[in-house]
Amino acid sequence: MALLYLMGSVGDDHPDWAPEIVAAHANHGLRKRAADADQKRVERLAARLGIPFRLRVLDPEAIRGRRGASLEEAARDARYRALADIVRRSRCDALVLAHHQDDLAETFFMRLLRGSGLTGLGGFGLESEVAGLRVLRPLIEWTRDELRAVARAARLDWGEDATNRDLGPMRNRVRHRLLPYLEKTTDHPPAARMLARTARRLAVEGEALRVFVGETYTRERLERSRPRRVGLPRDSILRHDAAFAPYLVRLLMMDILESAYPPSETRTRELVEFALDARSGALLQSERNVVVWMSPDGVVWAYRKPERRIPREKLIRVFEKT
Repeated sequence: MALLYLMGSVGDDHPDWAPEIVAAHANHGLRKRAADADQKRVERLAARLGIPFRLRVLDPEAIRGRRGASLEEAARDARYRALADIVRRSRCDALVLAHHQDDLAETFFMRLLRGSGLTGLGGFGLESEVAGLRVLRPLIEWTRDELRAVARAARLDWGEDATNRDLGPMRNRVRHRLLPYLEKTTDHPPAARMLARTARRLAVEGEALRVFVGETYTRERLERSRPRRVGLPRDSILRHDAAFAPYLVRLLMMDILESAYPPSETRTRELVEFALDARSGALLQSERNVVVWMSPDGVVWAYRKPERRIPREKLIRVFEKT
């Protein structure tokens, strides 16, 4: 709500530098009346500011029923797809999100505890690309308290998600227990600001890596249709150095799944080993109904099955189809 207010409150005298914006809202339907109330809040503020409002109402049962993903992950994927669709249909240049400094510190801490590498610890920066979509986060150096002060000063009606008080999810435990403890005990307060600063530095380094790997993937990527299959030559995966192989196979999986989020470390390692060692004709069952095949000419092909059980012979025929 604060982001929408800050971006949209330029008044009738719209200066040349001010962006033309559209308010995009995804209602997951998971919190029922509370979700509907949030939707109405955004709609009212957009109307007050004279900003076009675009809505996507998602199917909560489809989100709950997605295999191989937590509810949070499934909802996030569905939300990004919905917002990306609004961006494209509205002919917008970017998706602008309200992630702030505290979000970044929480994400950094969570990923640190999970053993993330450079890309994960970099969290999210001021600008990034998610599934081919330009994403901007202009509030990344604002704290949660500063944004609440803006909302109070502007008399904004915002909603507090009741699930944020549930200490079951790890993010909420980090937010309500670990970060407050660090604020009291660290020699470099405020802890959240220092964690966010480290994440931003790593994001710069991670961006350089992302650009290099992304250009390599785009240049070497192969695709076949009816049904859709995406492939990478084994030689391109190993051409520069084996160190880049995990990043390339992650992009392959994200591509075939049409997801903004990479596979797990275990799945990534499994795919790298397959790319390194698999013989011609070998099949690998990966996550979320994705099957990987090593072709006779040394291309690693990925295909997302429409159903769980398909005979091996039929899968081979699918992969061999030109």
